[in-house]
Amino acid sequence: MNISFVKPRSELLPYIDKLFVVESRVGLPSDDRSIVAPNGCAKLVIPCVNSILSVIDGHTQVSRAQQMYFVGAMDCPALIQTASLRTIFITIVFAPQGAFQIFGVPMSDTSNRLWDTDDVFGSWSRDTRKRIRSLPTVAEKVAFIQEQLLVLLRRNRCRNSLVETCIDALRSSDGRIAIKELQRTTGHSWRYLDRVFQERVGLSPKALARIFRFQRFYRKWANGESFGRFRDELYDYYYDQAHFTREFRRMTGHSPANFVRDVPNEFGRRLVGFSSDSTAR
Repeated sequence: MNISFVKPRSELLPYIDKLFVVESRVGLPSDDRSIVAPNGCAKLVIPCVNSILSVIDGHTQVSRAQQMYFVGAMDCPALIQTASLRTIFITIVFAPQGAFQIFGVPMSDTSNRLWDTDDVFGSWSRDTRKRIRSLPTVAEKVAFIQEQLLVLLRRNRCRNSLVETCIDALRSSDGRIAIKELQRTTGHSWRYLDRVFQERVGLSPKALARIFRFQRFYRKWANGESFGRFRDELYDYYYDQAHFTREFRRMTGHSPANFVRDVPNEFGRRLVGFSSDSTAR
């Protein structure tokens, strides 16, 4: 299995966290759980060769080759698998506020679900999907979808400095900043912040804080650190180890000990830590 990360076009960099292509002669490894943990970001998935089976929040769906799919921001894990056949798919992971700014569709309508893009984006999806299908190479498909996203961005771009400021604060603190502190610094009520986050991110500020907190330790796992090495650090982010275990299970479906010992997840490991400003092919 080869995962190639592509640096998005410069105008898209603020709106896209990752863009990658997965290619395999035999599909995703059958002995790998291939868990995609929540990161607070919506995704656009384009299966070029072979279909993808996914399980999100108990719902099993098949993403068929030559179609296009949108995954709303999630606060639960996604499990993906493919048949043992040649497989190619393109994935664009948007920044938490990026998908709304490009598509202009309320993200609250898409959360924790996988959607056929025709059902969400209408004629834009149908026209884009048909053109992608006709292009002979993966590189051409990647270039074309970026061009189409730029067309939408130039038409729909609707930045919100309040949301961007709050997301930056949550991310830079790894989710430790209290929502009451966001209320104090922005001058807006919890109800207002929740409403604007649901529209533009698809998750509440509290849910996004939980995800950023979890991601701090998930990245450590991806980099090969054992949970035992940073147990003391947990108390700066969680009430106690039981709190951490509950949150980790919520994000992966497994306790930390079980995840490390019994859950092969090389696919998930390789996706962590890459972003649009990382070195990419």
